[in-house]
Amino acid sequence: MLLFLMGKLSAEHYERGKVMEYIAQIKVIPEHIIYFKEYFVENISDFYSSLKQYNFLQELSDRVMLENPEIQLTDPDYNVIVYSDGKFKQQNVRIAFCDAVTAYGKNTDEYCFRTVPVFKALTVLHKGPYEKLAEAYAFAYQWMSENGYKKTGYPRDSTIDGCWNRDREEDYLTEIQIPVEGEQIT
Repeated sequence: MLLFLMGKLSAEHYERGKVMEYIAQIKVIPEHIIYFKEYFVENISDFYSSLKQYNFLQELSDRVMLENPEIQLTDPDYNVIVYSDGKFKQQNVRIAFCDAVTAYGKNTDEYCFRTVPVFKALTVLHKGPYEKLAEAYAFAYQWMSENGYKKTGYPRDSTIDGCWNRDREEDYLTEIQIPVEGEQIT
């Protein structure tokens, strides 16, 4: 089930003189197994930016695979940052880094495994620096309110393109995903 619906942010949201346009899409995210590690982050933009100097999330992934040789990352790779406080915040936020895998491994003091059940999500693609993710979330929550949807779970970011494969922040691509219930109001 996919619904494609467009919307524009209000005039105060500009990027290089253009109104940033977001598209709201309803997707069904299938059930999947993840390993996850929890963090407390003072600033989410700094957290993402720190990956440029030292990709500790890749190091974590490598360690999980080494310690659990019977599992693999899913293909295509699917990982998200889940906002464990229940809402997107840029500062003083609890997050969980989650990476989808093919099977359960052994839980440790550092990371654990669990199954994420199938869920319906409002998704919005954000192109640009992480500092502006709040604009995409503002659009998503406004769209939900205007279209008869209600948040049912923790919001999350799935970074598609970032510092590991793009040189310019303007080229970063992040999909925000908000678990929802409801049907579009006609």
